[in-house]
Amino acid sequence: MTARSDTNALIQELSTRLIAGATATETLLVWCEEHGLSHGPISVACHQRQVLAAVPDDVSTALAPAAGETVQFRQVRIMRGPLPLATAENWFVPQRLAAGMNEDLQTTDVPFGTIVAPLRPSRRTLAADARLLTADPSEAPSRLSASGRPSQPAIILEHTAVISSGTGTALALVKERFFAERVSFAAVKPPLSRVLDERSRAGSAPQPVRLER
Repeated sequence: MTARSDTNALIQELSTRLIAGATATETLLVWCEEHGLSHGPISVACHQRQVLAAVPDDVSTALAPAAGETVQFRQVRIMRGPLPLATAENWFVPQRLAAGMNEDLQTTDVPFGTIVAPLRPSRRTLAADARLLTADPSEAPSRLSASGRPSQPAIILEHTAVISSGTGTALALVKERFFAERVSFAAVKPPLSRVLDERSRAGSAPQPVRLER
């Protein structure tokens, strides 16, 4: 299997796991752990927060806010350590959350999925668009633009999903764009479990890891 086909298989796998997962936060953390991508918890860098006076039609259809309910908007970049994972646009109904959750959404870098975890959230995907790669990912995933600055990360997945509570109440509509580094690094450097499995099938015992001082 070539590096490109291996990467495209990972894109499809990540998309499938996001669809099946309760939240993108939970799925991304497990994915990063499996593939050795950065360290620490999933966090967000918030770029925009606002209460919407006019709610987009698709958001209104998905959330169906009742009289007296408002819709707030939060745009973030999802990170693990210094590694950017995705961008997310999040429309949510604050009246359907606990008061402490709304405060955290306004003042912290904690992801939405983590904040609403006590509500036992589930995810219903409305649209999933996978963008398969045509280039070989064995070159460094982070490239420089002509100006010498890091270029914008390539997008390999776009998902739109409704996040609901355990009781079935729609909490939020999210639109997420996932960066190519999620699968490019994983394709170039397969996880340790896969390496050991391949060695086992080949009949060779894994060699001890030597640490250089």
